[in-house]
Amino acid sequence: MISELKNFWSEYNPYKLHPEDEIFLGQNKQKYCLEISIEELRKKYGRDLKSDKTREKFVNDKQNKNKILNNLFVVPFFGDVENAKIYILMGNPGFHTGDYIDEIEDGKYIELLQENLNLNSKTFTCLKDEAINTGGFRYWSNKGRISKISKYLTSLNNQSSIKNYEHVKQSVCVVESIAYHSCNKPNDELYNLPSSKLTKRLVNEYIQKRVNENKAMCFVWRSVNFWNMNSHKNLLVRDPKQAQLAVFKNDEAEIMAHFLNDNYDQ
Repeated sequence: MISELKNFWSEYNPYKLHPEDEIFLGQNKQKYCLEISIEELRKKYGRDLKSDKTREKFVNDKQNKNKILNNLFVVPFFGDVENAKIYILMGNPGFHTGDYIDEIEDGKYIELLQENLNLNSKTFTCLKDEAINTGGFRYWSNKGRISKISKYLTSLNNQSSIKNYEHVKQSVCVVESIAYHSCNKPNDELYNLPSSKLTKRLVNEYIQKRVNENKAMCFVWRSVNFWNMNSHKNLLVRDPKQAQLAVFKNDEAEIMAHFLNDNYDQ
């Protein structure tokens, strides 16, 4: 499965749809995809793409809703897909107009994204030092997310908070049901993209097996029905009615911390 995943994404050319996704959408591409260059974006919505006001203008444009932005960098997952101890299953990468700067103009971050897509990343990509100016860093460094797991982990063992934070970063992998950015939930048809179907197989075959063998645990945050995983003591599923809660609840972070602590040296 891991080899198949590597081979599939080796055929991807940045800032385009994966070739198989392109074929799948065919003449419907315009219906589901929004192709807008960074120059057009600045001209239409504002020069300062990192500004929340610019993002607001973009989001309020009705023609942009529910469409994927296929001329940004694809992010089907980030982290150590093969060896992670905690998998967090999501919907798809969100969107801020500032992502265009991160993924088109920030050379160091683009290198990280490519390394991640090649399955060569051994830590949580968005929290590397090279990503510090990105929207991904801002999102995941929030004290209610990755650092919250670390905080609970530090309360369970004798390691320093710094060491535990590094350990959490190396242990977590996020997997997206749809690999492309959008500012709203994508159209349901996009869950049938070949890239999405492959990711679902990754979860149902490879990640489920690791969960069953006690090598990993899985937190299903969003797209619960899409993932359709089998129940297991190492499977944590959020109530879909609370899917939009943007941080980890205390009990969720604590459960993930306990799993990491119990399997610290494995």
